[in-house]
Amino acid sequence: MFSGRILTCGGLLFVLNRVAPPQSADPAQQIDRFLRRAATIHQFNGSALIAEGDRIIYEKAFGEANIEWHLPNTVDTRFEIASMTKPMTAIAIMQLVQEGKVRLDAPISEYLSFYPRATGDRITVDQLLTHTSGLQQDIAFADDPNNVPAVVPVVNSDLLSNDSLVKLIAQRPLRFAPGSSYGYSSDAYAVLGAIIEHVTRMPYWQALKTRVLDPAGMTETGVSLLRPIVPKRASGYAQTFAGYENAPHIGVTPAGGLYSTLRDLRNFDRALYTTTLVSDESKSRLFATRSVITAYGWKTSEERRPNGGTRKILRTTGGLPGFANLLVRIPAERRVIILLSNTRDLVWRLDDFAVAINHILDREPYSLPKQSAAEALGEQLNKGARGSAVIANFRRMDRDTANYSVDEAELNRLGYYALYTLRAPADAIEIFAANATRFPQSANVYDSLGEAYLANADTTRAIVNYRKSLSLDPKNTNAATILKRLGVQ
Repeated sequence: MFSGRILTCGGLLFVLNRVAPPQSADPAQQIDRFLRRAATIHQFNGSALIAEGDRIIYEKAFGEANIEWHLPNTVDTRFEIASMTKPMTAIAIMQLVQEGKVRLDAPISEYLSFYPRATGDRITVDQLLTHTSGLQQDIAFADDPNNVPAVVPVVNSDLLSNDSLVKLIAQRPLRFAPGSSYGYSSDAYAVLGAIIEHVTRMPYWQALKTRVLDPAGMTETGVSLLRPIVPKRASGYAQTFAGYENAPHIGVTPAGGLYSTLRDLRNFDRALYTTTLVSDESKSRLFATRSVITAYGWKTSEERRPNGGTRKILRTTGGLPGFANLLVRIPAERRVIILLSNTRDLVWRLDDFAVAINHILDREPYSLPKQSAAEALGEQLNKGARGSAVIANFRRMDRDTANYSVDEAELNRLGYYALYTLRAPADAIEIFAANATRFPQSANVYDSLGEAYLANADTTRAIVNYRKSLSLDPKNTNAATILKRLGVQ
């Protein structure tokens, strides 16, 4: 069980040293070894279920549902599943399509009379489902430059009706002309929820319960509103190099407003093999392989197999400041991998975990999780280590590929942690410089190194590194802007 010690970010997994599992090895034991290792090095705090057909291969919980009280996660802990709500919203829409009450090619304004015609006549239901509508990403995000600051706390306090929320969404400028590009949009799924409300003439959450949750046997799934008391609900934690902190609540919408459990999500997976929720024709649309990253709530890909064949992989993910979740379906094997976590790490690891678990089940080589070099260095910085000692340890870890992984983005975050949190620009320079040496073709690391030199009042070296960054990436407008401000052509 997670001891409650300060946690810091982990790194990319499965870089080297892949080993073939013995043919006689029990997959459940190997999965347990893998996830125990991940939990031990603070890369997984949650619960996992792996099943094939009617058989549950593995089900176990790790870490704590409440770190402050040291309350353990269990297999029936309720986690906020965030965007894993989106596939259920898409299913409700497809049910209405089957019933002839909604058309995929119809514009928003056909179902929402209050939606401004200037955009409501141009955006179709299908574009909302496929993230090609041009709507902004998420009205609940405080760092979205298109958000009105006063609106964000109102949205995240769950004080708005769905219609009120959509009216605010409709006022935001489009990112691109509808249908002309792709841009992930939770706002689009909030609009879909409003369409469901108006067509069914019932509140969205009631419609979802009636149409999706109850038929699928999801009796432990509900709306993750901030105020109600929910038995066995996990608290959410955000990870920083200084440790975990309580994560802020994000307002519930049809884009991401449910909590659920391992068994309920397995019931959802099983229902998708039947016509309980939608017809086979609708499923062919829901699970179609597309050029866009995600559509209809699913990320769909074709995996090439060692025998030359392919198999379809269906993924749905959910992330909030305090939660990270993944459900992977492999229809050819009737396999499902469900990973639910109440900690949002600085690096998304769950896809790597699922890859390794699939390799275990397929009797293929896989790697155990490796300790993050950036995490270890962060712990040293927090204990007072500085300068050359930290970099010497980094070089040792970089050579020890059996136990440590080195990731450019993680090291960059560590540099900014030293620069702005610890207010140690000399240490930040050391870290950014080591990152530039390790990843010499990355424009971003030179940009960051220039920023650290500038913060340390070393304009000459700042200019050298901004120029290097710009030479590697001529589109780096940040470097160009700062060089111009410094009077450099």
